[in-house]
Amino acid sequence: MSPSTSASFGSRFTAAACLLIAVTLATAHSATAQDRRPIQANDLYRIRTAGDVAISPDGEQVAFVVTQIDSAADAYYSHLWLAGMSGRSVRQLTRGAVRDRDPAWSPDGSKIAFVSGRGEGGAQIYILPLEGGEPWALTDLENGASNPVWSPDGSTILFASSLTTGALEEEAEGEAGGAEEDEREDEAAMWGSLAAIRAWLAKNAEEEEPAVITRLRFQGERGLNPIEYWDHIYAIDLENGEPRRLTDGPYDFFAPTFSPDGRQIAFIADITDGIHPDYSLKNELYIMDAEGGEPRMIDIPGYNVFNPSWSPDGTHIAFAARDTTEPSAANTMVGVLELLESGLVGNVEWVRRPLDRGSRQYHWSADGSSIYFSAGVHGTVPIYRAPLHDGQIRQVVSGERGVLSFDLAAEKLAFVVTQPANPSEVYVANVDGDDERRLTNLNSGWLSGIIVQPHRGFWYESFDGRRVQGWLIEPVGYNDDDTYPLAVEIHGGPHAMWGPGERTMWHEFQLLAANGYFVLYTNPRGSGGYGYDFKYVIQRAWGDGPMRDVLTAVDSIVARGIVDEDRMVVTGGSYAGYLTAYLVGHDHRFAAAVAQRGVYDLATFFGEGNAWMLVPFEFNAYPWEDPDVLRRESPITYAHQIETPLLIIHSDRDLRTGVSQSEMLYRTLKVLDKPVEYVRYPREGHELSRSGEPLLRIDRLLRILEFFQRHVRPDL
Repeated sequence: MSPSTSASFGSRFTAAACLLIAVTLATAHSATAQDRRPIQANDLYRIRTAGDVAISPDGEQVAFVVTQIDSAADAYYSHLWLAGMSGRSVRQLTRGAVRDRDPAWSPDGSKIAFVSGRGEGGAQIYILPLEGGEPWALTDLENGASNPVWSPDGSTILFASSLTTGALEEEAEGEAGGAEEDEREDEAAMWGSLAAIRAWLAKNAEEEEPAVITRLRFQGERGLNPIEYWDHIYAIDLENGEPRRLTDGPYDFFAPTFSPDGRQIAFIADITDGIHPDYSLKNELYIMDAEGGEPRMIDIPGYNVFNPSWSPDGTHIAFAARDTTEPSAANTMVGVLELLESGLVGNVEWVRRPLDRGSRQYHWSADGSSIYFSAGVHGTVPIYRAPLHDGQIRQVVSGERGVLSFDLAAEKLAFVVTQPANPSEVYVANVDGDDERRLTNLNSGWLSGIIVQPHRGFWYESFDGRRVQGWLIEPVGYNDDDTYPLAVEIHGGPHAMWGPGERTMWHEFQLLAANGYFVLYTNPRGSGGYGYDFKYVIQRAWGDGPMRDVLTAVDSIVARGIVDEDRMVVTGGSYAGYLTAYLVGHDHRFAAAVAQRGVYDLATFFGEGNAWMLVPFEFNAYPWEDPDVLRRESPITYAHQIETPLLIIHSDRDLRTGVSQSEMLYRTLKVLDKPVEYVRYPREGHELSRSGEPLLRIDRLLRILEFFQRHVRPDL
């Protein structure tokens, strides 16, 4: 074969080979696209969520927590992970059937303190040496330990633990108190003197057999809290391992933070004067010597203060705060106080007031010149930088997504992102937001085989001219020649905010779209993310305005000609369970509705749920002061007008809203011979849909879907 022939053959072979490779790649890409499937309910087991990001002191590594479901155990497990800033090394640090959380780096970067329930006796603080070895328990307290904070020299850790009133009294009495207790137990009897009977009754009450209630805030999330537990601040030296309590009294102390020189701590406390803390609505900022002593209060008049943080040079303290005159609708703000040499403090500088949005998390810049904070804005949760002196707030992390957790150190940012394409991944960037990159692939792998639908945002003008924001998700397989059922999802709160930056609804939205529904959700009046006035406008008016905002959005989608008006459904939980029931009591366009864990009679809710303060906060009255407004705004008032088939869902340990709210509405509708069903989940509280038993969460999703399909697609 001549050289020219050989060259010609080689060129033809190369061209043919390239064509074959191109065709093969195109076919493979097409097959991959075709092989992607709609999401399913049991994909809940595959979702991994990140949180609690913490950057190492040198800025080279990021620790974070990953939570996932063990399908065999039907349980959640959380573990510590570690990633290099380059993203090349991502590894799991802890393992096992445990719930690890709150990683905190030692100042030299050699150890991580964290909280774990891996031992007996509740969650304790553990130390993980990064050079190798197993985590070891630093604390072993009867009521557990949490929130570890390192001293600047790494020798001491502050943490929180709780004590009962009885334990505080016994400690104050010393040995004499113990002897008196033994004597009381000896004489306790169900017969004999009144003193003996009282001692016997008191012993039973201490064991909550029965629960004897004398306090105002006696309900937890899933059970009663008749016995008062007080959060206190402790310090423990890593060398001797002996914890010492720094605070005293029947009050709550929390969120301690060391000054940069380690000589003082700032913290928040509810030290009331003459009233029980259950009646208090205001926490105060305090400073105290790191070794203990008398705390000094720094009064911030008119504000409920929390989460203090010293500036890097120790001359200022930042804190989060909310206006006590508007305890429900007020935005969370970040304030900064200058600590003067005289021991006094300067005026508060509010670093984000021009934004008129509620802050979520904040950190100092390394040089102390700025505050970085996250805030809910128009359905997203960006990170902002606010210089302390020029007031020019700007976004450093933005986009159609939400930052759920972030940290800042050594001129680096680390943050957890949720977005429509992926529920949870860890990202890093420079402090100006440049050079952003994703560190993890927690969900991107399995999602490559799943059809994930985008959220398409829009604005519309509501009935009174107010602009409202909404989003629409197309059904999987959508084509514009057909019409489809519409599922309207309503958020709770009432001052919550949904959007591309909301993680908790990611799976449910995608599941409805996978089953052929357009999914519509909005942020009606009262929602966060649009300024104080937008939130406050529903004061004493929970029902009509938000309902009409939702229905106006429905009208705008129907007008596009893409929705079958006879196949529309609506659902929501908590306040949105309320609004769902209120809506179907006033409007009959929906084929089916699901009201979840809602409040339906505001007057009885005051006496039933642990969120009872919403009644005076949101309606400016107690039930005996203005029964008419509560009657007017209660969905049960309009139960006789409900024609829409209604599924009511509640969990039997939900003390946030109270399960009898659902049973009252259900019984009313049954007596009225209305189309209604009631599902009551065992063992769960208000958070069933977000963190309940995984199998029950899947049951809930499928039960809602089946109810909708029964009424909009009876042929299936």
